[in-house]
Amino acid sequence: MIERRNDPSVILWGLQNESKLPKDFAEECTALIRSLDPTASKQRLVTTCNGGVGTDWDVPQNWTGTYGGNPATYGEDLKKQILVGEYGAWRTIDLHSEGGFKQDGPYSENRFALLMEQKIHLAEKVKDSLAGHFMWLLTSHDNPGRVQGGEGVRELDRIGPVNYKGLLTPWEEPTDAFYMYRSNYADKHKEPMVYIVSHTWPNRWMTPGIKDSIIVYSNCDEVELFNDLNGLSLGRKKKNGIGTHFQWDSVNIRYNVLSAVGYINDKITATDVIVLNHLPQSPNFKDFRDRYSTVLNPQKGYNYVYRVNCGGPDYRDGNGNIWQADKNFTTSWTKDFPEVSENFASQRRTFSPIRGTATATDWGLFQTFRYGKNKLKYEFDIPEGEYLVELYFIEPWLGIGGGMKASGMRLFDVAINDKTVLNDLDIWNETGTNTAFKKIVKATSVNEKIIISFPETKAGQALISAIAIASLDNKVNPQIAVSVPPIHIRRCNGCNLQSWLDIGDKLYQHSVISFNSLPSNLYGADWLQINDHQIDEPVSVIVNEDMDVFIGYKKSALITEPNKMPGNTNTEIVTDEKGSTVYEVFKQRYKKNSEVILNVNEQNIIAFVPVNNMQPAYDLKPITQYKANVVKMSEGAFKDSANGRYCSVVKTDNEVSIEYPIQIGVADIYSITMKYYYGNDHSVKGKLQLIGPGNTMMLEEEVSFTFTRDSKWNLFTINTGSQINAGNYIVRLVIENANGLAISSIDVQ
Repeated sequence: MIERRNDPSVILWGLQNESKLPKDFAEECTALIRSLDPTASKQRLVTTCNGGVGTDWDVPQNWTGTYGGNPATYGEDLKKQILVGEYGAWRTIDLHSEGGFKQDGPYSENRFALLMEQKIHLAEKVKDSLAGHFMWLLTSHDNPGRVQGGEGVRELDRIGPVNYKGLLTPWEEPTDAFYMYRSNYADKHKEPMVYIVSHTWPNRWMTPGIKDSIIVYSNCDEVELFNDLNGLSLGRKKKNGIGTHFQWDSVNIRYNVLSAVGYINDKITATDVIVLNHLPQSPNFKDFRDRYSTVLNPQKGYNYVYRVNCGGPDYRDGNGNIWQADKNFTTSWTKDFPEVSENFASQRRTFSPIRGTATATDWGLFQTFRYGKNKLKYEFDIPEGEYLVELYFIEPWLGIGGGMKASGMRLFDVAINDKTVLNDLDIWNETGTNTAFKKIVKATSVNEKIIISFPETKAGQALISAIAIASLDNKVNPQIAVSVPPIHIRRCNGCNLQSWLDIGDKLYQHSVISFNSLPSNLYGADWLQINDHQIDEPVSVIVNEDMDVFIGYKKSALITEPNKMPGNTNTEIVTDEKGSTVYEVFKQRYKKNSEVILNVNEQNIIAFVPVNNMQPAYDLKPITQYKANVVKMSEGAFKDSANGRYCSVVKTDNEVSIEYPIQIGVADIYSITMKYYYGNDHSVKGKLQLIGPGNTMMLEEEVSFTFTRDSKWNLFTINTGSQINAGNYIVRLVIENANGLAISSIDVQ
């Protein structure tokens, strides 16, 4: 306050977010604020938030549609509340859902954007009756106090516990809702834009046919949608005011391209295009290519020592050159956390078409990439000498759909052996959005190494799509990754070890069948791509580190699979075979150097994920809730109503125990979340135990119960720390001096 009290941008003083302060203490703080700022309570009100007392004004949050409530009443709510300090919703990047907004639906990008759109539509209708409302928040952020899995559908995108409500991810990738806001508030004359929902949804449909709810966000007067480049119009529609979008229903989708054109005063001012998986290629698909592109042509006279596909698998480009998978070259921030896979939170991909390539064959090299800041680096073993280093880039996000002048929004340096060779590289300024380009520099190896790093990022994150290193010396041998592969195949007729498993990958070597969806933990996995001929003997591999082995069995054939793995993960893989084929996924863990013999056939999917000790992604796994109806209690505890729920209630200060019998379906690390109400001012401690077969004490941890406001519920979460096997267990709370404690339920996940 002393620093900011003369700042004209300060219009309110906020005492506490989501206030739980006692009234007398809040009044004391308010008096202190008034003594420091004579304008307080006269020109600048002192506020609390969400039910706080003891100040001039309680500014509410309005999360209707997210935490209960009816979002359709938002406009009338605003008229009563005058100012809303927060509105927003959860969302998970890459997660999509059909069918419009559903309050009890998955936390998809679609649900998030539609809910926010509804709220700005209603707010605009009553804007003359209120001060305003604040969307929470621009950028998602790390939040160690939460137990979420992370930003996205892919476990690869986990960055610790994350508050993932932002319009941008922590690595600053825009979500669909970002474009929704731009379509409503960006000036159409200065920043005309159009965005097809969604660039992270190429797997939306597996067959052609009549489709509904194709949404486009645009600030243009009109938008026309096509099912090809430059042809097959699906109709032209007009803008319908703030808080609305363009939508096409009951249209015949025949091909794999959707393109949109935005018009202002009948002139084309913005365009967007997406390419879909699974559907037949559009008639004008060839128009994507730049037949004169030389971006991937080798330099004449040079011997290429390395070619690496950053963030992606082995890749053959249109010139027939092989780019190695990004394995064992890279380090990032995960190096500081040995329990985390080195692939986590430093790799993304785009499904957008890449301009500036001679053929669509070359898109894949640029569509995968690594991102990061000063801890991202690539290290190559190489003989002493001078080399040509080719660095390949795209700008995957900034500027999509037009309108955004993105110069200066991503600025980073590139260094080779600690010498800066590119200063303040601005990809968008160089080449625009999703357009391939390369920078060529000369470098000398130091101590038989070339280390490429990104020592400074002034804005955004550094990005790199591919790296090639070449020499004029033909005696320098081409290099391959020298580290130990994750598995060694001893016997698998026709198997080919692949890496970086993703949707759109081909299931078989000689087939067009591709992956449509994957469990979160199999993105980026190593996997066996097999020929589609009969496998006539068991597959045998040696795992070179502790490994989780996953096998997918066709759901339709599970009854006839006598030798399937025992550990059902309760997850599924879906391919586009016959329109949609579902595989149930089973898992078994093997120690380093174990021989794994798999009784499988060519109809199975086999993947390998090295064991890591990262805490489980709680919000991405199924939850089993156990309520008071299954509880066993000792004397002094009763089943009764408390705080509006049927609970297990302690009615003595003597020691009591409350037991929940639980059932575990698959070996894994589990979390146990206990929800409780405790109205006393002093906290009380107890012990939470996990009892296994034979009355074995598997876990005993001290837990604390603290004051709970009326109508509210507190909770805490512990986890088993290590894997526990499938079976029956008891979760037991032992506590004394806890008269009045009510336990609503436990969640096991």
